[in-house]
Amino acid sequence: MSTATGAQVWTMGEPMMSLRASSALGPTTTWTTHVAGAESNVAIGLARLGHSVAWASRVGDDDYGRLVVRQVRGEGVDVSGVAVDPDHPTGFMLLAPGAFGAAVDYHRAGSAASVMDESMVAALEATTPEVAVLSGITPALGPRPAAATLACARRARELGALVVLDVNHRSKLWSAEQARQCLTEVLDHVDVLVGSPDEVDLLGLSIDGLLARGVGEVVVKLGAHGARTHLPGRVVDGLTEPLAVVDPVGAGDAFTAGYVSGLLDGLEPADRLRRGNLMGGAAVRHSGDWEGLPFRAELLAREQSAGADVTR
Repeated sequence: MSTATGAQVWTMGEPMMSLRASSALGPTTTWTTHVAGAESNVAIGLARLGHSVAWASRVGDDDYGRLVVRQVRGEGVDVSGVAVDPDHPTGFMLLAPGAFGAAVDYHRAGSAASVMDESMVAALEATTPEVAVLSGITPALGPRPAAATLACARRARELGALVVLDVNHRSKLWSAEQARQCLTEVLDHVDVLVGSPDEVDLLGLSIDGLLARGVGEVVVKLGAHGARTHLPGRVVDGLTEPLAVVDPVGAGDAFTAGYVSGLLDGLEPADRLRRGNLMGGAAVRHSGDWEGLPFRAELLAREQSAGADVTR
């Protein structure tokens, strides 16, 4: 595949305003404002690594939507495929510290993104992709976003692009059975599948079964233990380094951005895993989904000495 300067990535999905509490809820709690969303997180991560990314979405005709678009555009992402909806608001989420981690409260029902449709794909077609990165969150928003996700995967494949699907199951949005039924259809167009062990199991096929079905790579995120890529006939393990976690939100999206960047740069599987793990590690060192992600020169310098990988 081409190098970063010539790469073109499609992605689509819901952005949200993310309000983060400084402490457990109380009269003195203060909040900070962030832009969040799995697909926009991936888009920003890839743009910071020097890749050309087109992101399609739908935001409300409100101050929140305008802030989202300004922020993502400011990170170098092509936002010409973002539609403004005068009838539906921009979604948002609240995060507050809890005894066992952050408690997340979504307010996305009836959002502008919940009525995304196949026109999102037409909005992306001003560019020709080498990779399309999709998430299981978008089809969970409703029938129209589900149809848009499938249409995007099909069209990207028709144009010769690799299709990457991050399962990203959100149990607050749909059940495991609903996710399985919907994503199974998308799998027919997927080249690289990414997910946690539970998310991969959710699809109802063994890893060998997924590879036999036509998925070229199954990338399993293992948290503090790194990640593993299953390819026909071999498995590659990518270990990660110990680190202090400030904020775990966004780590999976950062990993996906790093892995896709490795695909675009033509890296070997072990090096793709290393890059994904480095990006995930950078994400958790900082508050916010993507604010701590490195730019290309910084990442390349870090790669020279980072990570240990084992092929078996």
